Amino acid sequence: MFSRRKIKKIFPLDFYGEESGWRFIIRAQEPSEVLDAMYWRAYITCHRKKVDLIHLATDKFNYRYNYSTGETSDMHFAGGTAPIRVNMMGPIVPISAIMARVEAGDFIQE
Repeated sequence: MFSRRKIKKIFPLDFYGEESGWRFIIRAQEPSEVLDAMYWRAYITCHRKKVDLIHLATDKFNYRYNYSTGETSDMHFAGGTAPIRVNMMGPIVPISAIMARVEAGDFIQE
């Protein structure tokens, strides 16, 4: 079994999601939130347009996205056949904020 000391080192636990190159993190702060975070990460990955994570975010993280559509019109920006690297920011959303909005009934946009 885990000792309490090991659990404190593990949390907060981040679950990364991605949809069409756009990345986000759902953060679980304690062990009881892990299953909810895994579920909502999968749901948001599949239904990204229905959820507004930007206004729920408490922090952001930076990442690089290698953008390359393979179209000749995009290639002149990259200088040949190299992919274009774009610095992007993704939101970090705690699962507690998502669950509060779900209970209020206004989380999913139709």
